[in-house]
Order: sequence, then C-alpha cells, then structure tokens
Amino acid sequence: MGIAVLLILVLFCGYADEAAAIPEGDPAEAEASEEAFTEAESALPAENEEPAGVPESESTADETGESPQLVSETAPLPQEDGAPPAPEAISTPAPAPMPMFDIIDGQTIYLSITEEEFVEIAEILRAGLGVNDAAIAGIMGNLQGESGFNPHKIGDDGGAYGICQWRGPRLDQMVEYCEDHGLNPVSRDGQLSFLIYDLMNNYIYAYDQIRLCEDSERGALQATYNFCAYYEVPSNPEEESLEREEWTKLLIFPKLNELSEAG
Repeated sequence: MGIAVLLILVLFCGYADEAAAIPEGDPAEAEASEEAFTEAESALPAENEEPAGVPESESTADETGESPQLVSETAPLPQEDGAPPAPEAISTPAPAPMPMFDIIDGQTIYLSITEEEFVEIAEILRAGLGVNDAAIAGIMGNLQGESGFNPHKIGDDGGAYGICQWRGPRLDQMVEYCEDHGLNPVSRDGQLSFLIYDLMNNYIYAYDQIRLCEDSERGALQATYNFCAYYEVPSNPEEESLEREEWTKLLIFPKLNELSEAG
C-alpha cells in the first residue's frame, strides 16, 4: 500500500514538470498572427465578386448569369449617334480621249478626233485610194470641215448626213452601198468605204484632181480645194475651202509627214 502511493506521487510530479516545460508563446506574436490572418481573409473575393486582374471579356458570366460575348480586336467599332457615315469608295470615270491639236503662233488648231483615230482614217484612205500624203490631207481637211469626222452628223435641217454630209440620191447610194456590202451605214468605216468607192467610180474627175497633186504643202492645199470643189460641190468652194485649208496646212499635212517619216 505505501509503495503504491509512492509511485503515484512520482508519476504526478513528472507530468507537472513536463507541462511546465511547454512554452505558452509570446502574446505579441499571437496578436500579429491574428491580424495577418484577418487581412488575408479580407483580400479574398466575395462570393459574387470576380477575381482581380481578370479582363471583363474573359469573365464567365455577367450579372444576369449569361455568358458574355468576347469582343474581337478586329471588329468595327460601333458608330456614335449623329456621326457622319463612313465615306464610300468613289469610282472615278476614265477621262475622255484627248482630241488631236497643236498650237501655232498662239492659236490652238485641233481636230475632232484623237490621234489614234487620225492614224486609222489616214491608213484606210491610203490603202483604198493609193494616193500620197497631200491627197489624204486634202480629203481629211474637208472631212473635218464637213462633219468633224462624225458619221452621225446631221445637217441642213435633216437633209444632209454623215462624214461628207451626203444629200438626196447620194445619201441613198451610200446607204444602199453599205447594205449591199454588209457594212453599217451609220459607222465611220462603212462611210469611208463608200467614199473610196464613190470617188473611184462615180467622181473620177474629182479623184484625179486630188490624186495628181504633188506631195507637198502646196499640193495638199490644192487637194483640199479640189476635193471641196469637185466632190463636195458647195455653192461657193473658194470660201468653203479657206478654213479647211488651214487645218490641212497647219495640222493634218505636217502630222502625215511625221507619220510617214516614222514608218
């Protein structure tokens, strides 16, 4: 019995010493730890709050609970109310071809056709009539004076038509010739074809009077007058041919010479 009591006392004393050896901790450190925990807890997002640093476009749901649409960086921005509409592309029409012209002594001399058309007409007359530059210049000076090379030209209050302003029976012959040869009587090529045929078959004298002119400026002026007097047959050929001779001398014949030398 005494021994048992003694053992109990020894065990009790050892437990008390061990408990005393455990440190209780610094009260200041405990307080600092509690404050740090409180700050960390306040930094956590609320239950309905999105984490900081996440872009709005990447959030999983908006306030209504619906998933938001991501905005493309290349999508056009919405236009503000009252802002002018965005300019549309404007197509610029091609400029009209420049008519052939030259400036002589301060005076502008021009034809009603482009240089490309000039070359085409000259080649048609050369191939069809077999004449020199002076004769071609004489014819072209008259075509400029009569119609400006316009196959649709109407004159004399509707009585004359085409590049040579044919009238009456001669106009009928032009239309009939074109129809018989599969040509368009209102086209420049069709009318030039008839002019060549008419000169070589119906107006042989006029054809000879231009064909036999010398190939010079003087010959070109003579051919201009002869075509006017013997093929166009106006009431006053001397007066009618004056302006046509200016075109021949200043622009048409020099250009034909230039083309011949280049070719």
